Amino acid sequence: MTVLSSLRSAGGLLRALRRRVDQLNAMLERQRRSYAQMEAFSANVAHELRSPLASLITGTELAMRDRELPPQAVDRLGANLEELRRMDGIVGDMLFLARAYGGQRARRERVDSLAALAREVVEFHDAALEDAGLSCRVEGEAAGDFDAALLKRALSNLIGNATRYAPPGSTLRVGIERSRSALVRLWVANQGPVIPADRLPRLFDRFYRAEPTPCRARGADHLGLGLSIVDAIARMHGGAPFARSDAAQTRIGFTLTGGDTTRAYTARRSQPAPASAPTPPT
Repeated sequence: MTVLSSLRSAGGLLRALRRRVDQLNAMLERQRRSYAQMEAFSANVAHELRSPLASLITGTELAMRDRELPPQAVDRLGANLEELRRMDGIVGDMLFLARAYGGQRARRERVDSLAALAREVVEFHDAALEDAGLSCRVEGEAAGDFDAALLKRALSNLIGNATRYAPPGSTLRVGIERSRSALVRLWVANQGPVIPADRLPRLFDRFYRAEPTPCRARGADHLGLGLSIVDAIARMHGGAPFARSDAAQTRIGFTLTGGDTTRAYTARRSQPAPASAPTPPT
């Protein structure tokens, strides 16, 4: 009787657990569909905005060529053109994010030196670094199969982000680390204000800005999509972003798969010399 009641009790627990699991799976499926619909909506809106924005940009550029326009009108058209191009960049970023999170993967090709790739990106930022009174150095090396254009974009966003917060006279560090597996870590570190621990997980959210008050003056017009794009590029490479911040430095980067594996060196034991044959007695 005790065994039978125990079995019935266990069966009831299993059925209750199964119902809970089914409810959880249904909730996750609803969330997945909702997220997919949101991404599809963002992609559609971004795609529909590109054509009218292109027409407005072209029309404004043509209007500015009219030599009969007064200088004030040309200045106003120039300001409008700048805002239109900025909006076009935002729309392009939103379309990229929608495609990335919609399952688009990286187009991999052979990259023999990530350090050389990083130095190209640093060179592109030379003028901004000089204006901010900063220097930058690249540390480490790795090679493998990656989407070089996407990695340049991600590193450029990281360097631009670090440039906004680093104090003049300091040095940015671009780090490249490889493991024994195919995992590679790319990061950019800078000195500056500490980012509170509760804000670190949100750094890669779209349109999120965690700017300390002393640093808002430099580059405060960005909209918080740069690190979201870093997150997307990391995931397109099978990796993930990461961020750490303390009194010494703030380090933001991402991991990616596809690097060349490194094999541990194992010293070979020297073979003992063969024993010489004994000399026969004479």
